[in-house]
Amino acid sequence: MSFQSKNMNYIFNIEYFDGIEIPRKEKEASEKSVKEIKKRNKEIEEFSFQGNQIPVAELENASYEKRYSYQSFQLYTRYPGLLTGIGYPHDIKMNGAVKCGFLFDYVTGLPYLSGSTIKGMLRSLFPGDAMSSEDREYEAYIKGLLNKGEEFRLQGLKDHLFEYNDRFLGAYPNVANYDKGILKMEYITPHKKFLDPNPISILKVKPNVPFVFSFLLTDYKINGQVAVSAEEKRDLMKKLILDIGIGAKTNIGFGRFTEYRTPENYELKI
Repeated sequence: MSFQSKNMNYIFNIEYFDGIEIPRKEKEASEKSVKEIKKRNKEIEEFSFQGNQIPVAELENASYEKRYSYQSFQLYTRYPGLLTGIGYPHDIKMNGAVKCGFLFDYVTGLPYLSGSTIKGMLRSLFPGDAMSSEDREYEAYIKGLLNKGEEFRLQGLKDHLFEYNDRFLGAYPNVANYDKGILKMEYITPHKKFLDPNPISILKVKPNVPFVFSFLLTDYKINGQVAVSAEEKRDLMKKLILDIGIGAKTNIGFGRFTEYRTPENYELKI
């Protein structure tokens, strides 16, 4: 089967299952069905997103209220890659089939990180009112990134970033000049005993894929004076994402980014 749609969201969530005989038990899948699933996995890996425009690209030159400033930065995925939306259902009882969901933009079919995901991850790094020792470490860390002294209160900046009108527009792969497939099969292996592994097939964005993170930001002012500009907010969020990572399974290396593309002669062959 060759997929008919040009939208990966539809392919992954609808066409992927078309015509497949779903067995009652994983090991009872027919040889024909297993072979077909392998073929479809390969087609997903080779799928070209070239020509798909980032949904927020047109906002760069759009007009806004005077207080808003469009801000963006581009980062590259690092090995082993990026996982997003793996908590969504995509269960099929068959060896080799993709068992976890994945987040694709409904309109363009591009894999992406939603604005709410980025906002939630960044907000979690800012300390709350009743600070633990870990919160104090994060407070010192963020103040250091901002180059602000002890007298600067992060709570005001936190409220301005996350509770008022700053807008998180999400992150999309910049595939305009990227002619390679950007998706790859991956496997995670949860197990209770070392001798009882349970490999689960999942989908990931490969390393070295450029992602554009976009925002509509405002200056944070104290007593009428700019304390943290929109540009400084952007740079802070960039540094936090570079240091902490984003997406699923960051504790085992996924969701890490770098500012520069890894040279081809250093790139891991995956």
